[in-house]
Amino acid sequence: MSRLNSRPARLPRIASSLLLTLGGLLALSACSEGSGEETASAQQTPPALEVVAAKSQPVAAWHTYTTRLESPQSVQLRPRVSGEVEEVLFTEGSQVTAGTPLVRLDTRPFVAEVQRLEAEVARFKAELANARSESGRAASLVKRNLISREEADSRSTNATGLDAQLKGAIAQLERARLDLDYATIRAPIDGRLSNARITRGNTVQAGQSVLTTLVETRQLDAYIDISELTWNQDFAHVTAEDHLPVELQLAGQEDFPFHGELDFIDNSVDIDTGTLRIGATFTADDAALRPGAFARLRLASPEIRDAVLIPERAIGTDLDRQFVLVVGEDNTLAYRGITTGPRFGPLRAVTDGLAAGDRVLAAGPAKAGPGMPITPKLIEMPDDGALKSLAARVSRLQAQQTAQQLNQDNDQNAAELAEAERQAAGGRS
Repeated sequence: MSRLNSRPARLPRIASSLLLTLGGLLALSACSEGSGEETASAQQTPPALEVVAAKSQPVAAWHTYTTRLESPQSVQLRPRVSGEVEEVLFTEGSQVTAGTPLVRLDTRPFVAEVQRLEAEVARFKAELANARSESGRAASLVKRNLISREEADSRSTNATGLDAQLKGAIAQLERARLDLDYATIRAPIDGRLSNARITRGNTVQAGQSVLTTLVETRQLDAYIDISELTWNQDFAHVTAEDHLPVELQLAGQEDFPFHGELDFIDNSVDIDTGTLRIGATFTADDAALRPGAFARLRLASPEIRDAVLIPERAIGTDLDRQFVLVVGEDNTLAYRGITTGPRFGPLRAVTDGLAAGDRVLAAGPAKAGPGMPITPKLIEMPDDGALKSLAARVSRLQAQQTAQQLNQDNDQNAAELAEAERQAAGGRS
C-alpha cells in the first residue's frame, strides 16, 4: 500500500527534471546560434589596411656611383742633386705653396764647385782676350809680309779654340749654379705634405731618394663610368661647360654635404664596357676631403620632370614586371602593372601606370592580393626628408639654370653692344 502510494508522488519530480533539461538545451542552442552570427559578422568586415595616395612632384633624376677621390697633382719629392741632408725645413702634414724651401743639403761642395768654375771662366776670358789681340796683330803683320799666313792662321785658330773653351766653362758654371740652387729642395706645387722620409745627416741620391710626398688638396677630382644608356637618357645634351652640379658623400656619412661640378666628359665610349667616363671637381676647403678617400657621387639630370611618387615598399615584382595593388572605388584591391623610374630615399618615381591621387596599398602585396576587399586607412607619404631634399635639389638646379641663362644673355647683350659700337664707328674692328 505504501509502495503504491509513493509512485504518484515521483511523477511531478520527474516531469520537472525533464522540463529543466529541455530548457537548458534550448538555452545552449540559442547561445550557440548567437555566437555564430557574431562570428560571421566579424568575418564579413574587411581588414583595415594602410594605403597611400600617389603624389606628383617635380623631380630631377639623380644617379649615384662609387669612386675614389684623386688629386690632380701628386709629386714624390726627390732631390736633383746628391748630397748630405743639412736641414729638414717642413712640418709633416702642413700645407705649403709652390717655391717653399722644404729640405736643404750641405751646400759647401756646390759652392766650391761654383767658385772653381768662376775662376776657370775668368782665366779663359783673359786668355781669349790675349789670343784675339795676337790674332789681330798677326793679320796686320801678314799684310806687311812680316809673318807667314800659317802663323797668322794659327793665332786665329788659337783664339777660336779659347772661345769654345770659354763657352764650355760658362755652361759648366751655369750647371754648377743650378746644382747649388737645387741643394735647397723646394715645393714644386701648392699642396699638403706627407711624412718626412729622411732626417738630418742622411745622404740622398739624385733622382732616387724620396724625401716626402706632396699632393694638391685644394682641388680634388672624382671619376666615374656611367652607362651609355643612362647618359643618353638623362644627359645627352650635357657638356662640360654646363658645370652640372654633383654631390659627394664620404664613407660613414648619411647625407651628401660636399658640392662640386662636372668638368670632364670623355671623348669616346668604352667599346668593351659600354660606359662613358666623366669627371667632377671639388674644392677641398674641408680637410675631410683627402686624395684616395672612398666616396659616393650623386649627379642630377638637368631636365626637371613631373613624376608620380609612391613608397618603394608598395611595389611588388611579378616575374620580370613590377606592380602595385590599387584600391578601387569599392575598396577592393586591383592589380596594376607599372614602370618605375629613379629612387628618392624611401620613394620611387613611377613613369607609367599610375596617376596622382591613385590609392595604393602602402605595405605592398605581401599580405594581400587582387580582389580582396579592405577597409582603407589613408596615411601620409612615408618620408625621411626625401621630399624636402628633393625639392631643395630641384630648387638648386633651377637656380643654376637661371644663372647660366642670365650669363648667356649677358654675353649675348655684350656681343650685340660691341657690334653696334663697331657699326657706329664705321664698321672698323
